[in-house]
Amino acid sequence: MLDRIFFLLGEAFIALRRNGWMTFAAISTVAVSLFLLGGLGYVYLQVANAAQNMTGRFELRVMLKDGSKNFEISKTAADIRAIPGVKTVNWIPRDKAWQKFLTENPEHQKYVDIENPYPDSFKVILSDLKQTDQVIAKIKSFPAVSADEIQYLKSEQNLYVQIQAIVKWLGTALGGLLFVTGGILIYNAIRLSVLSRRLEIRNMQLVGASFLTIRIPFYIEGMVQGFVGGLLATLLLRAGHAVVDARVTQIWTTLPVFPTTTFLGILCAMGSVYGLICSMVAVRAPLRFR
Repeated sequence: MLDRIFFLLGEAFIALRRNGWMTFAAISTVAVSLFLLGGLGYVYLQVANAAQNMTGRFELRVMLKDGSKNFEISKTAADIRAIPGVKTVNWIPRDKAWQKFLTENPEHQKYVDIENPYPDSFKVILSDLKQTDQVIAKIKSFPAVSADEIQYLKSEQNLYVQIQAIVKWLGTALGGLLFVTGGILIYNAIRLSVLSRRLEIRNMQLVGASFLTIRIPFYIEGMVQGFVGGLLATLLLRAGHAVVDARVTQIWTTLPVFPTTTFLGILCAMGSVYGLICSMVAVRAPLRFR
């Protein structure tokens, strides 16, 4: 059993050495594609985490109509909480809002006896900034809400949403394009290896070798190419993160620790599976000459 395993592994690595330049091209292209996919995926996650952590800043301030009764306020709060995309709803009584303003602005204490200009309001925090417009449209339909007095940082929210969309689009387009290119190179490398060994494969078939015995070395070859590509991509991402972190730390703050182990597992697994699939496709057609 061990002899057979060593034979299959040996055949795979012999093929890798035999087609050195094609192997190098396939591995490097897979590495670059996984580097882009992983890098843009990491940036997208950081942007998403930043937006999630800043939801307290991206709040909606919903003003209620003057004279709203307590039961109307309670019902409106419950209705807002039921809207998809809403995380929390906090009622801010008008007296509390006025007192907070006077506390934060002592120079206006002389106006303490004038009529409170603040209405009752809600502080609404969203769980998904992309649903801001839908949430606002729904809130405006509630009878106790002053539809013209919903305040929020529209420009900042739109900026975060646009950044997330751009990073996601770039990751899908550029990474996907290179991933396909890497697959084509793996396919061509293994196909050339199969065609160059047609006579050897034919002799193996004549002596009774099974199709799996013939094909497994090519499968291993594709998996090795994909695995090494994932390994190189992780090393490139780790090095790139260190360089960017050193630059950013000088002018801003330290970046989050790069999850090397997580990315190593994900990218190597993706590369191995992709290499296996490409090799299976490459081997299938050329071996149909029995």
